[in-house]
Amino acid sequence: MKKNVIKILCLVFLALLCSFSYYGEVMFHGWEGLKWTGNFYWTLLAAPFIFFLWIKLFVKKDINAKGMLRFLGSYFLTFILLYIFLILIYDPRLTAISICLIFRELESEVILQILVYFTIIINVGLLFFITFKENLQLQKIFVFELTKKEKIILFFLPVYVFCASEIWMLLLYFLNAFPRMNRYNLSEPIFIFKTGTIIFSSFLFEGLYILYKKRNDN
Repeated sequence: MKKNVIKILCLVFLALLCSFSYYGEVMFHGWEGLKWTGNFYWTLLAAPFIFFLWIKLFVKKDINAKGMLRFLGSYFLTFILLYIFLILIYDPRLTAISICLIFRELESEVILQILVYFTIIINVGLLFFITFKENLQLQKIFVFELTKKEKIILFFLPVYVFCASEIWMLLLYFLNAFPRMNRYNLSEPIFIFKTGTIIFSSFLFEGLYILYKKRNDN
């Protein structure tokens, strides 16, 4: 029992570290509007290494090296493609047909709002795809046996992550952790990405999922 508490506390600490590190990078690039999109975030690159360090120290010391490299390779390829995709959409300096550039020229509040919802749809869709794909990779690395019910639950993991991110963002807001936010931002789902609370929830749920499966298999 004591060992499990230590594992979970370390997981929470590392999740907070990654979350606030990302938030710090957002503040560095610029909080206003959509300045935070289309930038390179070192935290997103370092997060899987930190996650696997936690696994190596607290969950599975004899983790399969080939499986770990395969997962990291898949993660980085997905990360790079996603980064390029977001730049093409949001950065007018790199493409003349940038959606962001078109919206700036039109200067329409309605179209700007469409851009915000478009961003949410893209992020949520990618979150479902990437989370499920990488969890299947973890299944191969740890040789987990997943029932059909568990696969369905696993597929909807982003829903639990999304809800937890909203609750965590709300709590941190009332603790004045995000001084640039206002209460109207709390109703906009895009801010779970902007504040990094989505990273905390993803990190935490992934770790708890692995601990649960490891305990059941044992």
